[in-house]
Amino acid sequence: MAETFLVWKPLFIALMGGVLPSLVWLWFWLRADKNCPEPKGLIAISFFAGMAIVYFALPLQKLAISSLPIIMTAVDTVTLKFSLITISEETIKITLWALIEEFSKYATVLFIAFKSRHFDEPIDAVVYLITAALGFAAMENTFYILKDLTETGGATALLNGNLRFVGATIAHVTSSAFVGIAIAFSFRCPWFIKTPAVTLGLFLATLLHAYFNLSIMEAYGTKETLLVFARFWGVILVIIVLLQMIKRLQKTCTIN
Repeated sequence: MAETFLVWKPLFIALMGGVLPSLVWLWFWLRADKNCPEPKGLIAISFFAGMAIVYFALPLQKLAISSLPIIMTAVDTVTLKFSLITISEETIKITLWALIEEFSKYATVLFIAFKSRHFDEPIDAVVYLITAALGFAAMENTFYILKDLTETGGATALLNGNLRFVGATIAHVTSSAFVGIAIAFSFRCPWFIKTPAVTLGLFLATLLHAYFNLSIMEAYGTKETLLVFARFWGVILVIIVLLQMIKRLQKTCTIN
């Protein structure tokens, strides 16, 4: 019995450290839709689906790594032909990983929440995408904390868990929020406007996510790491302003 407990203890701690912070963030963002809240069941499904989609994103990311030589050959050819700035293999890899994650979160919400009859307001797009993003971040954080617990010990896992709470989780939220915002502003538009809007949202989300990952990799020491986080707190403020604009857009559409 004691051996079973010792085996499950790191997993339990990792789950608590990965999931609970995301639930705190979820509570914060759901307050943006408190006047007309979404069904709790659909929110829960979107959250857990966001967690589950990690298992589908990982094989795609491994495939991207194995395909890097071919991709880099094509990139180098285009760069040379048009005299563009050389892009490193690491940048290409991180950007591809970000694209896979952002598209995975979007696809999750597309098939679960966007098909629901409850998806009836522009702000719903942001709410469901942030929910799925927090689920994705929760599972990803759980993996990282579990790895730290098994390899380096509790103190390192606790420190990294706190950093991912304020850092990586914000990166997931802000990136997916921009996809939701793009959908929200094109909510009542025809498909030939919605499609470019979603594409633009995914493009911006990918760049933002890749920028965060590359910045963290290049940051040296706590001060530089916190500066990266601070930039994304600024992005959070921009998102809050855009959410207020979406709410006003909803009221206008309702009046009309």
